[in-house]
Amino acid sequence: ADYLLEIASMLMAYGCPSYRLEEVVRALAADDGHEAETFALPTGVFISLKRWADKPPVHRMARVKEWGVNLERLVHVDVVFNDVAEKRCTVTEARARLKALALQPPTYGRPLVWLAVATSSGAAAVFFRGGFVEVVVSASTGLAIYAFGRAMRKNPSGRFLVDFVGSLLAAMLAWAATRVSPHLAREVIVLAGVIALVPGMTLTTGLAELAQKNLVSGAARLMEAFITFLSIVSGIAFALGLEKSLGGPAPPSAVRHALGLPFQAAALVCASLAFAVIFSVPRSYLWAAITSGAVGYVTTFFATRYLPGHVAAFLAALSVCVCANLFARLTKRPAQLFQLPGMMLLVPGSFGFLSFEKFLSNDFAGGTEKGFEMLLIAGALVMGVLVANVFMPARKLL
Repeated sequence: ADYLLEIASMLMAYGCPSYRLEEVVRALAADDGHEAETFALPTGVFISLKRWADKPPVHRMARVKEWGVNLERLVHVDVVFNDVAEKRCTVTEARARLKALALQPPTYGRPLVWLAVATSSGAAAVFFRGGFVEVVVSASTGLAIYAFGRAMRKNPSGRFLVDFVGSLLAAMLAWAATRVSPHLAREVIVLAGVIALVPGMTLTTGLAELAQKNLVSGAARLMEAFITFLSIVSGIAFALGLEKSLGGPAPPSAVRHALGLPFQAAALVCASLAFAVIFSVPRSYLWAAITSGAVGYVTTFFATRYLPGHVAAFLAALSVCVCANLFARLTKRPAQLFQLPGMMLLVPGSFGFLSFEKFLSNDFAGGTEKGFEMLLIAGALVMGVLVANVFMPARKLL
């Protein structure tokens, strides 16, 4: 029971969805002749384990205080419980390996993570049709937000203000940049700067968990995404109020002209590698991050020329997940390792941000349209994942 609880809490902390986590625990228990009932939430895991009909079940519970995405540790946990299932190590040895894993240093050094943060914001500016100056300013804004977030997370109470103050900082920096160069596209700088804060993946995972009938966990993730959106928009609205008090709003942005296809391709490779570093993809699987991102981007590029956005999103998610499941079969590694970097380029968080931006501008019709488009795209992504798991199952628990 303690071993299963350690497996479950580590999987939750490293980014495993609730429905996959519960399936892993049930399968591991059944392999050893036990019957397990698991209830997983983003903030905790409950396990009830039973073997004999005349004996009461054993109950375990663990609180998950911090969670994120660490794909390298997720892969190591997968290796550990597969070794136990195939009798290559004992449960005692596996628990020792799990404790050692929790003490390992990060996969990538701090300078590389800082570079990845700047690269992800700069690449996002390219995708949002920004120019060279917008790319540089967006990368600098992303770095400033990341530095502030690291400082605030040292304070137990201050970490809850990261989204609000981060978006406030992005809006104020964008306003200052447009004061110096009025031709800059302010909305590109703001959106690319806060791209790491926008909870598009949380929204998509929550919808996927609801589709898998994990109602409590899915609803919790959706509420987390909503609160994050609300914090981001509140920070931007606060910045708009300060601007009016300090000297009026910034001048309107000029017409944007997207950079050419070679720059888009370079941004795709850079963004894929940046997300690989941020999500701690093992170095030997960096190729998978680039491939996953390329599959999603190319499918979206061609599909959006002829199909509505939500249909293009469905095809892109289907393509990414089919490839991810195929790689999972060939390498015997978790499908999430190959799926997540590509899905990050598809998540609908930017549409949610743009809908709130429209509301702040008193464009309620435009805000409603963008918000509905966000839900359509999120639903299409979830359906793409589910359909891919039917036509090309990964044959892996993770």
